[in-house]
Amino acid sequence: MGIFDEVKKRVTAYDAVSHYGIKINNKGMCCCPFHDDKNPSMKVDSRYHCFGCGADGDAIDFVSNYFGLPVIKAAKKINEDFNLGIAFKNFSGNDIKSEEQLRLEREQCISREVERAFDIMRRDAINILSKYHSLLWYWRKEYGPSEGDADWHPFFVESLEKLEFINELLDDLIFGDREKQLEIMEIYGEEIKAIGERIKNFN
Repeated sequence: MGIFDEVKKRVTAYDAVSHYGIKINNKGMCCCPFHDDKNPSMKVDSRYHCFGCGADGDAIDFVSNYFGLPVIKAAKKINEDFNLGIAFKNFSGNDIKSEEQLRLEREQCISREVERAFDIMRRDAINILSKYHSLLWYWRKEYGPSEGDADWHPFFVESLEKLEFINELLDDLIFGDREKQLEIMEIYGEEIKAIGERIKNFN
């Protein structure tokens, strides 16, 4: 067993996160310290994973990222802070991956997690916009003005203003390339969330 495995066997991400002062609720969730997180979005148990920014890893990864330490120093910090008594000199250099190798592995892991988190956000956005699209079509048919009506119903007006735009957003999120999908979520992400909250009242 390598030195990192020995540390991770004794200290979980939950242990590390709570030890360094981050409050974890009874559902195993906490506010992520790696982005501006106002609502708990990080799940913590043997590992940690943030559903907001994609941060992910074990106890050593957490301490490394939280304190800005190389992983070997993070492992030593855990050893000292938790009084594990692990004699690092008893492990050969072969047990410790190079910093560059570990950095690349972390970047690849984070990249995969970020991609997965984005796909979840994109799926939710498509679901919201599809429901809104159907609602707009319903409003156009249901609240269309009769001949001679001077005032148009606000729902009908909204359908005229929004239907084509929502259709374009759906096309971009479903069929657009990754760059276009990212652009849509960056520009309209908050607006789409607000639409989702609003249409709950019409279900």
